[in-house]
Amino acid sequence: MLLGPARFAAFLLLLSGAQAAWPQAPAPAAPEPRAPATIEAESIEGVSELEVTARGRVEFQREDLTVYSEFLRYNQEFGRIEADGGVRLLRGVDRFFGPRLRYNTLEDSGVFEEPTFVLRGDLSTMRGTAQRLEFLGRNRYRVTRGSFTSCQPGKEDWRFEARELEIDRDREVATLRDGRFRFFDTTILALPYGSFSLDNQRKTGLLAPYFSQNSRRGVEVAVPFYWNIAPERDLTLYPSVMSKRGFQLKTEFRYLGPAYRGEARFEHMPRDKVLGTARSGFAMQHSYITPQLFAQLDLNKVSDHRYFVDLSSRVQQVSTGNLQQLAQVGYNGALMPGWGYSVVGQIQRFQTLQDPLAPITPPYHRVPQLNFSTLRTDIGGRLDFALPAEFVRFAHPTLVEGTRLSLNPTLAAPFLAPGYFLTPKVGARYASYRLEQTAPGQPERQTLTLPWLSVDGGMIFERGVRWFGQSLTQTLEPRLFYVNVPFRAQDRIPLFDTGVPDFNFTQLFTENRFTGGDRFGDANEVTVAATSRVLTQAGEEMARATIGQRYYFRDERVGLTPGAPLRGRGQSDILASVGGRLARALTFDATLQYNQQESRAQRYGVSARYAPEIAKVISASYRFNRDSLRQVDIAGQWPVRAGWYAIGRFNYSLQDRRLLEGIAGVEYNAGCWVFRAAFQRLQAAAQTTSSGIFFQIEFNGVGGLGSDEILTLLRRSVPGYAVTNPKDAQLVPPSARPQLPFEQVF
Repeated sequence: MLLGPARFAAFLLLLSGAQAAWPQAPAPAAPEPRAPATIEAESIEGVSELEVTARGRVEFQREDLTVYSEFLRYNQEFGRIEADGGVRLLRGVDRFFGPRLRYNTLEDSGVFEEPTFVLRGDLSTMRGTAQRLEFLGRNRYRVTRGSFTSCQPGKEDWRFEARELEIDRDREVATLRDGRFRFFDTTILALPYGSFSLDNQRKTGLLAPYFSQNSRRGVEVAVPFYWNIAPERDLTLYPSVMSKRGFQLKTEFRYLGPAYRGEARFEHMPRDKVLGTARSGFAMQHSYITPQLFAQLDLNKVSDHRYFVDLSSRVQQVSTGNLQQLAQVGYNGALMPGWGYSVVGQIQRFQTLQDPLAPITPPYHRVPQLNFSTLRTDIGGRLDFALPAEFVRFAHPTLVEGTRLSLNPTLAAPFLAPGYFLTPKVGARYASYRLEQTAPGQPERQTLTLPWLSVDGGMIFERGVRWFGQSLTQTLEPRLFYVNVPFRAQDRIPLFDTGVPDFNFTQLFTENRFTGGDRFGDANEVTVAATSRVLTQAGEEMARATIGQRYYFRDERVGLTPGAPLRGRGQSDILASVGGRLARALTFDATLQYNQQESRAQRYGVSARYAPEIAKVISASYRFNRDSLRQVDIAGQWPVRAGWYAIGRFNYSLQDRRLLEGIAGVEYNAGCWVFRAAFQRLQAAAQTTSSGIFFQIEFNGVGGLGSDEILTLLRRSVPGYAVTNPKDAQLVPPSARPQLPFEQVF
């Protein structure tokens, strides 16, 4: 049957395959019938129910399968396609191109001769060539004498070659036999047999080796092994050899559940060649969260005081020299309608790592600590009531120990309106101590009861302004804060967890000038402050300026320790700050603490950041604290030419005349591979420096060589640092984006 020379529009073939059958017993439901196919061509001939032949700009389509060619023969009964002449096959997001195709639509199998193919993934797109490509079922292919890469056409810097390559798109896994990896036409890795993940998916097997060099560890080489235990669990082993230290094994186990997640890390060195002893480190973090119940576990421990100075580690430090061991559980509920409560219990201990040249006092252990709090708002339409309570036992190997029971009830009556706020508040501080190992003359039982009151109020004025032709809103926000606390002697109470914070804006508006629970400062003072903001029509803050000062109506008498300096009647230092966004990409911030009596600045800081686009950022800051700190910090990442980025940090103490941290690095993005290298010099401890060289090369979609330690270093030390080959394509910097996507090439 000849259907004419004209090009047909959507010539429909009824290919459902339905046939008459004898009545029989009910059978399991048959699979859904496949959709019919359509063919467009300049000429079509044959019998639609059996076999048709199409010529001239042929387009065959069925479900997500599309075939373009100059000649196509289709057998409906057996689902066979024979296509010749500039054949293009599109299936899902995959693309195949070649001179000749044989394909079975019923079994999703077939053969493509001398094809070129493109496999699109979530994170990268692979393209390749082959002498022969077999379709082994839906989303499974076998490539014979082929190669593939994620590089753009015409810029094939790297590629995998193999005598045989099987690709499983469902699992995103490729298996090759008699293969090799070539970089700039040089074979750098022979692979008689290999199986690896496509598109950076998780897969059990060896990871790429990494190398680094450090002045304290020497040259370090490791070949990690990754075990994909389950979709929600995995284990990574990092056996490494350090030329100066010896062998070390690091492990990392991660897990995830509907309401919990966590990870555990263990490091062990059987014998440090420098110290002649075994060394180890352990860390575990676990969290469990439901609407009412929550729990947390944070355990960290190392074998010796110099562990972090000498060895690279993934164990976390809570603060300088202190490793936390914390177990916590809490529950949120309701006592009655409108009365919520929270109960938290925890045990917290610390391992203190001492530097002989800069010793520190170990913090107290909390064994245990129990907290209870309840809150009721809008009582009678006006009052807010809160009752925090705490019981904690403080333990220490050398200092006074004891328990503290404290209650801190408060009652507030906030008045809120669009143009003002006023919040009078009254409260009380009750603390009861039972002490052990006390000093001579120090009572073992002590009690403190202290009432207090405060009033916080402010107003907000607005006006419209025009800056540089833009309509903006400027505010003026004056604020007054008054607090009155009577004097109670507290010199004999030990300092378990209490200190004096830096003088800052937050501290200007608090009832207690101390942090922690062992001191509550006497006060009769008022804080006067004012803030002005410039806002866009969308409410974004363009600029901000604040100034504040505290006035004392009587002398302070409660100090942190006997003899500590106290404030007399008069006024505090002036605090001022200004900051904002000068332009879309430029932000700045400056703070000042000024002493009027001495007519000089006690402390100030200035910082600015310029970030016009991703992977293009420079930040600089200077901090000054009289007699203790003068520090400059400059860091940035910036493109220096096409694909090349300079990265660095210079953190220098002018007070001590020494470099605290210096980083000089470079990153090159070639489109389908990225190279990073960095040199770091770090003040690891007093009179101890550490230097290291790190590098990494990533081949997009399949992994790379080198250590991820360089990424951790750059993200931590360079504010705003961004990788130039991120998982999210929208975050690729403009200077690193390919000029032509694959779809425009093919």
